[in-house]
Amino acid sequence: MRPYHLIPAVPALGLLLMPFLPFVNTDGLWFGLPRMFVWGAVSCVLCTPALLLTERLMSRETADGSGEEDR
Repeated sequence: MRPYHLIPAVPALGLLLMPFLPFVNTDGLWFGLPRMFVWGAVSCVLCTPALLLTERLMSRETADGSGEEDR
């Protein structure tokens, strides 16, 4: 497992931990919306660049010839 495989885990972990984070799971508004809604939306939006970065790092590694071969 390469370190760049953990990049998409950051926003996914943010989504999973959302109900347990005290600063998110309280009364209040961020940008006029409930905190959990904003946190979930930002985490979902961050999944796309995280996956893009992982894909580019994987393709760069295979282009260099240092990647593992298909099994």
